[in-house]
Amino acid sequence: MRKLALLFVVLMCTGCEYFDSRLRVVNESPLTVSVYDINDTNSVTQNNIEYYQSNVIHPKDTAALTKPGKNEWTNYIEGAPEKRLYLYFFDIDTLNRYQHKADMNYLIESKKYLKRVDFTLDQLNQMNWEIHYKN
Repeated sequence: MRKLALLFVVLMCTGCEYFDSRLRVVNESPLTVSVYDINDTNSVTQNNIEYYQSNVIHPKDTAALTKPGKNEWTNYIEGAPEKRLYLYFFDIDTLNRYQHKADMNYLIESKKYLKRVDFTLDQLNQMNWEIHYKN
């Protein structure tokens, strides 16, 4: 019984850091936006538009962007060819308009996004992992 209790405590403590949610986006614009993150601008997304339609940030709201794994944002950026994180901001109305007509790769290639920003790990640390979106 003591071994089972100890195992439970260990699992509870290790499970606490399974997701890395330190990256936060504050939407300071009047638009409802969705954010696409990538660490390599030459790669292709496998997620469809519907995925981004369900992950919106309303005006004057904050959302945590999450990666599975301990320190995964750091690993994600350090594993990138340019050691940068790229964020694409999309107006939800644009995603709705192209839902059945295109995919995210088309929207990026066609520059249908509102804004693209990129950050190094040092920049994100200096910003306390909080990005303010203004249009």
